[in-house]
Amino acid sequence: MFKILISDKIDKSIIDQIKNPKFTFDYQPEITPEELLKVIPNYAGLVVRSRTKVTANVIDRGHNLKVIARVGSGLDNVDIIEAKKRKIAVINSPESNSGAVTELAVGLVLSLLRKLPRAYSSMNEGLWIKKELKGEEIEGKKVGVIGYGHIGKRVTKIFTAFGAKVDYYSRSEKTNSLKYIFKHSDIITVHLPLNNATKNLVNAELLSLMKPTSYFVNTSRGGIVEEKTLFKALQQKKIAGAALDVFWQEPLPPTSPWRKLPNVIISPHIAASTSEALKKGTKIVVDEIIKIFSKK
Repeated sequence: MFKILISDKIDKSIIDQIKNPKFTFDYQPEITPEELLKVIPNYAGLVVRSRTKVTANVIDRGHNLKVIARVGSGLDNVDIIEAKKRKIAVINSPESNSGAVTELAVGLVLSLLRKLPRAYSSMNEGLWIKKELKGEEIEGKKVGVIGYGHIGKRVTKIFTAFGAKVDYYSRSEKTNSLKYIFKHSDIITVHLPLNNATKNLVNAELLSLMKPTSYFVNTSRGGIVEEKTLFKALQQKKIAGAALDVFWQEPLPPTSPWRKLPNVIISPHIAASTSEALKKGTKIVVDEIIKIFSKK
């Protein structure tokens, strides 16, 4: 029998439907890092989302681990190099949350252009500040999509449908250079995985090229951007505004200066948090786990 530990919240209905007697799924979505280290030797598989950090220490203790599965796209919380050394399969479900992330990215852009957060809060405060809330339209804007995978392709399609002129950039496919895109775009939206090649990719040089009327959106990972440089650009109004769903430290501390900037919209890393994405992601990785162990 193969014992699989699930250490983060997933769609448990998928697990409950499995009738294969060769598999036991142990659902412990609130397990602490200390508890994980104690019990991981008992399991052949580990299923996580973003909360659990699968460090070299966890992998070292997982003497029986054969598979590490990430429900979702990012693998920055898994020590992939250590897993490969020990011939542990690492799988994820990058296509499962592409619709959810795309929709939030587009929603954040609309919120920036139409000043929706201020519109909502002003009405709750009993105000009527219609004259202060003149917005902008996406049609006719130049949009730069940084990253052209599952999400980047969807984002490009939607902004094109809105009537925007879209440039995109990835290592394998691009319409223009990064410098060109940052210099000429009205909106920059980032959709990259965090790894050694992308860490601090959006640096001072690129941010300095952005127009003072442009907006920056990040729904991928905070570490892709130089934090202090972006903060300074927004604080000094060198760019018009930003919308951030991801941060350099998560959870974002209550006293974080990012909570104070008036030209920034922030949300608590919810881009992939839809019931549909969670269900699709859970099914994809569970099916893959069963397939891998069936081969063994």
